[in-house]
Amino acid sequence: MRLHDGKPSVWLLPFVCGALLFLYAAVLWKLGLDWWFDENYSHGLLVPVLIAFIVWQRYDNLKNVSSEGRSWLGWVFISTAVILLLVGTLASILYAQRLSLLFMIIGVIIRLYGTAMIRQLSMPLFLFFLAIPIPQILFNKIAFPLQILASRIAGACMNIVGIPASRLGNVIEIPFRVTGEMVSLEVVEACSGIRSVVTLIALALILGYFTREESESFTPGSSGGFISKDVQRTALLMIMSVPAALLTNAARVFVTGVLAHYFGEGSIEGLWHELAGTFVFLSAMAILLALNILLKWVFRQEGVDSEGCASAVERPLRIAEVPVKAPVSILLVILLSGILVNWLQYRGEVQVARLPLSEIPSRLGNWEQRNPDIRFDAESEKVLRATDYVMRDYYGPGKRLNIYVGYYATQRGGSTYHSPLNCLPGTGWEMTEPELIRIESPGGKQFSANLYLVTRGEHREYLIYWYQGRGRTFTSEYTEKLYTSLDSIVRQRTDGGMVRIMTPLGKDPHRSLAAAVDLSGNLADKISQFLPD
Repeated sequence: MRLHDGKPSVWLLPFVCGALLFLYAAVLWKLGLDWWFDENYSHGLLVPVLIAFIVWQRYDNLKNVSSEGRSWLGWVFISTAVILLLVGTLASILYAQRLSLLFMIIGVIIRLYGTAMIRQLSMPLFLFFLAIPIPQILFNKIAFPLQILASRIAGACMNIVGIPASRLGNVIEIPFRVTGEMVSLEVVEACSGIRSVVTLIALALILGYFTREESESFTPGSSGGFISKDVQRTALLMIMSVPAALLTNAARVFVTGVLAHYFGEGSIEGLWHELAGTFVFLSAMAILLALNILLKWVFRQEGVDSEGCASAVERPLRIAEVPVKAPVSILLVILLSGILVNWLQYRGEVQVARLPLSEIPSRLGNWEQRNPDIRFDAESEKVLRATDYVMRDYYGPGKRLNIYVGYYATQRGGSTYHSPLNCLPGTGWEMTEPELIRIESPGGKQFSANLYLVTRGEHREYLIYWYQGRGRTFTSEYTEKLYTSLDSIVRQRTDGGMVRIMTPLGKDPHRSLAAAVDLSGNLADKISQFLPD
């Protein structure tokens, strides 16, 4: 399509872009904040610049694109985008809102310029998709297994070189050679490789694209399309970036453990930790570059038919003009959607009266609080992002039980419960023997809760937990999230909390479990004042 400055439709395009900004202003703002503050997606700051450069580089191709397939498919994407944005806004699902932006861009492009334009822009669109942060629940499911794997590899390597390292979940215990004092080395998300993986996959795509052999190899339907040698090489490069990130980060943990063993805990703090992170990323990048050179050599084609390629680029194209009604109809849809979404975004939530968690009674049945409440450090509270929380110990006949209750007044901004399935293993606990247990309170309440046996070294404890909010209890965070979405739409509420009870097994596991169940029941009778129905 030729972009003639004199065409009325072209004058409307800036208004379409302005309408998109109006519709997605809150989404873009939150996405930009995540790119700026979340180190896992800091590469997203470069994505708009790279997309602009790729579009500018391909401008000569783009301005002469066929307009085939411009109508119904575009409206399908636009309609899907509006639905995703409405559901994401009402249900506080950031990923749905951001995915909506991608669908809307695709729909507008198809409606105005045809499917051929999408084929030309497939690379920058996919690059934008990789810059969208995945849901935190899914991120945690990916990150923790990588933490465990990195700690296992590093711990095994330390044992091979004669360092007596022991692993508790993602925590490695290493003796300082001089004093014999144990140094705890925690493999957090940054050391697991997840941060490098997210960035390296995007960089692998960029590297593969800018080192392609054929200019049109990333355009479906021309020069081999998505099965071209360049695309196959790039796909393999993106896959190989995962083990590259994992192994380099495991090597970082290994070297850190060696330093802790021979030179003590002070040698692995401060500047070393920052430099190690930078060195690991640069090492992974070097591996990626070497793999790219190797794959280019493997996939190099002999005797490329340059005339055939030229003919594919120079074949006659059907030049199309954008009718005025196309951008006008899109403009109206986007503006009306923007008014609705912005009203929903800023209508607020119903404020429900509740008592602060610190006022949970110090006596619950036969259990009594004897010590002050326990508080997390500032860094942990920053990660927790809870509106209110309480953690304390209760004592009864020969038993000590620990409770934690976290409350979130709203989950629209992305703050949500931290499942024990992610938090406890991150501090060295291994969770086994999962089952559901029935809780019956003295007041007659009955509900199911999760029961685990958690182990850290020689310590063994029972763990009971459940999610509670808006008059319901849940054992699954996914089911809870579904009902949070529905309540956001119907009741204008996304508040809720998580309740956890832990107690050592001791010499009589059955008595310990009965104590945990009893305290859970007594707490359940009081909790609705603090986690309102």
